[in-house]
Amino acid sequence: MAARRCAEAWRCGWQRRCWLAPGGNYVSWVRGRRLRRILARFGGKKPQHHPLIAKHVKRSAQPLHTDCIGSIDGTHIPMILPLDQQEPYRNRKQTLSQNVMLACDFDLKFVHVHAGWEGSASDARVLQDALNHGGFEIPPGNFFLVDAGYANTTQFISPYRGTIYHLQEQGRARQKPRDYKELFNLRHAQLRNHIERAIGILKMRFPILRTGSHYPVNKQVDISVACCVLHNFIRLHNGDMSWPNNSNAEIDPDQIVDVPNGDQNYNGDIRAFNNSREAGNQKRNDIAQRMWDHYIARRT
Repeated sequence: MAARRCAEAWRCGWQRRCWLAPGGNYVSWVRGRRLRRILARFGGKKPQHHPLIAKHVKRSAQPLHTDCIGSIDGTHIPMILPLDQQEPYRNRKQTLSQNVMLACDFDLKFVHVHAGWEGSASDARVLQDALNHGGFEIPPGNFFLVDAGYANTTQFISPYRGTIYHLQEQGRARQKPRDYKELFNLRHAQLRNHIERAIGILKMRFPILRTGSHYPVNKQVDISVACCVLHNFIRLHNGDMSWPNNSNAEIDPDQIVDVPNGDQNYNGDIRAFNNSREAGNQKRNDIAQRMWDHYIARRT
């Protein structure tokens, strides 16, 4: 059912995708003259290696960030839909939402947005569609960081499962990494945290992304993309990133829709990713072991 609705949505033009890094001219088709002008002004080129990434993490993470160009996550944005269109968009919290894939660099700017998928779709499914139909490309040899909701592949590196990961978990443990897996997960969390921060700032800055709106469906999808573009504009011009934390809410808290966070686990539903998991695991092990060797050498 969800797949059929997705195909129908694609034909209707509900899905939106766009490169958002500054400097190029690739912008996907978007309805509405004003939105097209916004996207044309601030759309851009494919993501590249970030020149300042080494400043964000310790030297022991050098093997991880050498070829890393950003981080990815899915986020749910509430929608209001006609009754006969609601079911595919019902997420695991039983509210209505679109599942939007966001990729950001380490300046907290979004470099790709793939919006319009039903709330019932997995994060991995949306990522696959961004690769197949959304113009999302990863330069050879580079990769993005993802969470456990995605398969670990050569292009999308996830943390080790069954090992301390989140920064809060690391803090509560109050101990230094004991092996290469714990060290890798610590450095991975430090870098991947950028996408969580970017999404948090985006939704605080644009409260419309936390509540449903009565615009036509395609416009609701357009709005989610336009907010990402405006976020980038603010970042490009050194806007105040602390303002969302200090501003008053512009919507009634009762109108904020409870939507799920990104997927907690990858359920193996994407064959193309499954076929790359063995190679991805080998690449992750190589990176983690080199990171651990460097870490041990600096401590001795």
